[in-house]
Amino acid sequence: MLNNPNVELLKNDDQRIIYVLDTNVLLHDPSAIFRFDEHIVLISLLAIEEIDAKKNDPGIGYNARDISNKLEQLIDRTEILEQGILIPNGKKGTLFFISGLLSKNFPAELSLSYKDNAMLSQIIGLKEKYSNRSFILVTKDRNLRIKAQALGIDSEDYLHDKISEEYLSSFFQPLKQIMLEEDEINKIFKSKNEGEWTVQYRKKWQLNENEGVALFDPSNNLFGLGLRKTDRLRYHDYFSTKVLDTYPKVLNQEQFQHNFEQAVCMAQALDDDIRIQIIIGRAGTGKTHIAMAAALEKVFKERRYDSIKLIKPIVTKSRLGEDIGFLPGSVKRKLIPKMRPFIDKLRQFTNTNDTEEGWKKLLDSGVIEMMNLADVRGADLANSFVIFDEAQNANPFQMRTLGTRLGEDTKLIVLGDPTQIDSIYLDKYSNALINLYENSLKNPTSFIAHICLVQMVRSHTSKWFEETMKRPEQH
Repeated sequence: MLNNPNVELLKNDDQRIIYVLDTNVLLHDPSAIFRFDEHIVLISLLAIEEIDAKKNDPGIGYNARDISNKLEQLIDRTEILEQGILIPNGKKGTLFFISGLLSKNFPAELSLSYKDNAMLSQIIGLKEKYSNRSFILVTKDRNLRIKAQALGIDSEDYLHDKISEEYLSSFFQPLKQIMLEEDEINKIFKSKNEGEWTVQYRKKWQLNENEGVALFDPSNNLFGLGLRKTDRLRYHDYFSTKVLDTYPKVLNQEQFQHNFEQAVCMAQALDDDIRIQIIIGRAGTGKTHIAMAAALEKVFKERRYDSIKLIKPIVTKSRLGEDIGFLPGSVKRKLIPKMRPFIDKLRQFTNTNDTEEGWKKLLDSGVIEMMNLADVRGADLANSFVIFDEAQNANPFQMRTLGTRLGEDTKLIVLGDPTQIDSIYLDKYSNALINLYENSLKNPTSFIAHICLVQMVRSHTSKWFEETMKRPEQH
């Protein structure tokens, strides 16, 4: 421990920075200790105590147990703990645990019974004892960073899995447009089979696998849509593109003539070769509508899949991620209020004259199942059409858990708006939705597609609120 008088490592004058990791960083990314290259990582025993308190939590318990397991393995391979733990990250980083070292000069108005204040006091104590070293507190807690800076402690957010504001804004851009030459258009229709209506892909178009584009002829007239399929660009007729008799919707005809993004989204959702579809869009752009329509069409009209699984992170007042409560009642009964967007779409698509509502029949039949994210680990997702809504409120490890349960006969649609985060352990740059999107770009494959919906189509009223009532951070 660093309060052991035999520890002399921090008295050295090497140039390594000393990073003190807050509890929320470790719970967000259990592998965070490996991310600081050759530098020194400190973890307070206060953080270990907080991690222990979260080990049975339904939302972040897995991460809490994971970091505890990693730390125990590192301790077991270390002979002299007081000399530090070698971090096996290829950079010879070192890990220490902090105990004691509270500063006698800590402000009296900040109670040390509050663990965050005690951690700040420890860091000030370290700075007083090892004034030759540079200390940085790494925390995802904005208020803690503010207090740290006020007390003269350098602090920063955990940046490993974050992206820039500019990059996030770049998502919400209209679909790319490509002009085809006359001979290219003629080549598309050589085959009588519509599935073979393709044109040779050109590298200058710079498209990702399964990315969609709007196609125009030499006279700048809309010709159709194209989806990249390895070395070919597959043609789709925009005006016949629909899902469950729903066509692409345009709310403001004066501003937009077409909704190319929705059309591509529909084509991807109905493409059996695409096993994972990532749909990014703000509220009211039609994400859930298209996903539910595609699921119903594939399961009930085409009989391509046996069931529909509806999954959503449940963020309660505790804001821990998945707790649905302990009051009496079945999981389905508890989930219905939380799954209201799904229920509304089911009611819309199954509107009949039956005295018993159609959506209730579907839920009772078991063909459509609402699932709590915490129960995915033991779930059977074989031959299912899976919709994971509001993925921005899940962490990357929960996304990985869901993904590893998918079979070859399962399709997954992941929906979300990275600007609407409800979980205190996440932000709009580092969450399951953005993490999955980033990994799909870094590791492209033929069965993954992504699309961003940009047009608000719910109502003119919703559009006014979206454009006028800006969020506080945008001022």
